[in-house]
Amino acid sequence: MHWRGRDISTSMLALVASLAALALLGLSARVPGWLGRDAGLSNVPPGLLTVAADAKGVATLGGGVSVSMYSDGMRVYRGDDLLLQTVIGGSVLSAVLGATSGSGNSTREHVRHHVDNVEIDELVFLPGRATYLGRVHDAGHSYPLTLRVELGGSVIRIGASVPGADGLVFHLDHEPATTGIRPALPGRNLRKQAYWISSGTLEGAAAFSTVLGTDVGAAPQTVARGVDLRQPGRTDVHVWTDAGYLTVSSQARPPGGATR
Repeated sequence: MHWRGRDISTSMLALVASLAALALLGLSARVPGWLGRDAGLSNVPPGLLTVAADAKGVATLGGGVSVSMYSDGMRVYRGDDLLLQTVIGGSVLSAVLGATSGSGNSTREHVRHHVDNVEIDELVFLPGRATYLGRVHDAGHSYPLTLRVELGGSVIRIGASVPGADGLVFHLDHEPATTGIRPALPGRNLRKQAYWISSGTLEGAAAFSTVLGTDVGAAPQTVARGVDLRQPGRTDVHVWTDAGYLTVSSQARPPGGATR
């Protein structure tokens, strides 16, 4: 009886160990889904946005398109239709110090530091163009910022220049049904995922669309560009240069309209 009990105990231990191993295997398979696909992109959170009184307000670009800048973010409209807005209550962008390695879908970011607070001090307005001047800063860094919004036919171009930075991260407000546009990104809902934009995607060509009915692209083509939707409330567009820009279609598609 002693040996029989010992055999049963040994069998039970083996069974428990096997079940535990299977549980761990299942857990490891599910964890990436919980965390979101990172694709080698780093989480770069927005900082604070401060806008001087003289730079606040609405600038009309023509063709019914306007841009507003306030301390809660930047918004681009066509008439009453919202085309794009930056993350609510945070900085419009961050400056990144570091580098990338690899290429294509194997690209990885190596971020040494990100500078997240944005101050907008001045608005310079010309027909069809609104230029915001200020700086990106934190406790130990400060870089000049030029943020330019201009209308160019069928697209609106939102360009940023931060001399001294290695990369830029545009912080956009998250919109439902953010869907990739081939060949730049997979043609499906990008929810809680991060992807690199295909290097073959032409400069500023549409990479994703949102429920607002607009298409958004990133440039220049010669650098690594990525889209990160893993964090609640925002869509981050990474562009590894000190002077990059986004393109936004200047007119929203009607509800139910097809994505290009």
